[in-house]
Amino acid sequence: LVLKALTHKQLAQMYGVSWLTFQKWIKKVEQEVGRKTGHFYHIHQVKKIFQLFGLPKQLIISTDDIETIFKN
Repeated sequence: LVLKALTHKQLAQMYGVSWLTFQKWIKKVEQEVGRKTGHFYHIHQVKKIFQLFGLPKQLIISTDDIETIFKN
């Protein structure tokens, strides 16, 4: 898994929810994640989103990748 900046829409698709549903989720944790810059959440924000919401089911990743994401 290569973490990269992702849009709100991309993240919503990864979690299998609508853009509006994801927007409601993210508003609840915005203080922890931070606001996106332009259209993108930066890598550290994407990592935090994965930590808070769990890994999207649509990802295929290795155990090493999981450890890297949840290591803090």
